Amino acid sequence: MSTQAVRDLGAAMDAVDEFFDGVFAPLEAWLPRLTARMARQLEQGRLTGAQLAALVEPDAHRILDTADRPLYGAGYCASELLVSEGNPLAWWQGPERSLLASSTFGPGQAAIDLVRLEWYRVPRGTGRRHVAGPFVDYLCSNEITITSSIPVLHENRFLGVICADVLVASLENALLPQAGELAEATLVNAGGRVVVSNDPAYETGDRLAEAVFDGGIGGLPGSARVARSDRYPFALVASE
Repeated sequence: MSTQAVRDLGAAMDAVDEFFDGVFAPLEAWLPRLTARMARQLEQGRLTGAQLAALVEPDAHRILDTADRPLYGAGYCASELLVSEGNPLAWWQGPERSLLASSTFGPGQAAIDLVRLEWYRVPRGTGRRHVAGPFVDYLCSNEITITSSIPVLHENRFLGVICADVLVASLENALLPQAGELAEATLVNAGGRVVVSNDPAYETGDRLAEAVFDGGIGGLPGSARVARSDRYPFALVASE
């Protein structure tokens, strides 16, 4: 790979990092305010899903209306410490800013379902922000989605996560032009799944390689070059 191609690969990976920095920025700005509000709520008692939505809606709509990234959805998913019944997701999506229907959650089902979802499970377990996907968002949009989430923590108690969704179609529009002159460039997640690619041989969700961040990438031709993000669970793979 030429020196210019190496530079192009690094610049394209920098563009990925910058994109997700911009996704997280409004969430980081919201986090202290929401944490303080939910900490006060802990002292007052648990909420219904409808009460939670009323509290969260102005900030979630503000994020969607003012973000400089193509966000499809944003909101807060509360833990069982805060919601006694109803929908724990105060989460709005789409051009109509539709609230996720409370009928998604039947009695006793919310906690069971949520702990299985990567965007909730990983921040809950690690206490750190996370980027999950790509996955088909059967819970909300039925679109292939990337969800970025930050845990809401107060005095060592997990109060849920705040999140923002980006559709992979929007991600392609934002990132593929940054690939420049790179031939067959593919962005993969930590599991080796394709996020976006300008290589016609790969589609979103295909497995490109094994163990992306565990000592190297297997299954790639010797001419392939890799740039890894130092902030997010992604790597960019390009051929010569």
